[in-house]
Amino acid sequence: MSLIQELRSARCFLCSLDHDAEIVTSITNLAERLGVKVGAVAAIGALQRAEIGYYDQVAHEYRPIEIDRPVEIASLNGNLSIREGKPFLHAHATLADSEGNVRGGHLTSGTVFAAEVCLRELVGRPPVRRHDPTTDLFLWSETD
Repeated sequence: MSLIQELRSARCFLCSLDHDAEIVTSITNLAERLGVKVGAVAAIGALQRAEIGYYDQVAHEYRPIEIDRPVEIASLNGNLSIREGKPFLHAHATLADSEGNVRGGHLTSGTVFAAEVCLRELVGRPPVRRHDPTTDLFLWSETD
């Protein structure tokens, strides 16, 4: 393991996102407005459309998966940490269509129909995201 960081649970916020808002931007802006530098995120609700991604481990790039129809957020879990000096949301979502078929992956974007978010702030020495040359991803590392 390259990083083990002990943090404590602090404030917890429940938030209802605006209809037609972009979900990733909304959650990131919420964290910035509240001064949350690191935290855990969960959400439920529905999206009018979404884009998720699958990380191709050989090509080192995300493969987009467009979902251009209404879906339920069956599960959304993620974390907030610092990347390039700003809050950065890394979230994965499981999305279900009207027939119960599910798609899942890295949440890139989505247009909110209705969404309820739980943002749990963590305090302590926060990890930051830095480029990892092995995976070509921005992964947690210790703060300076």
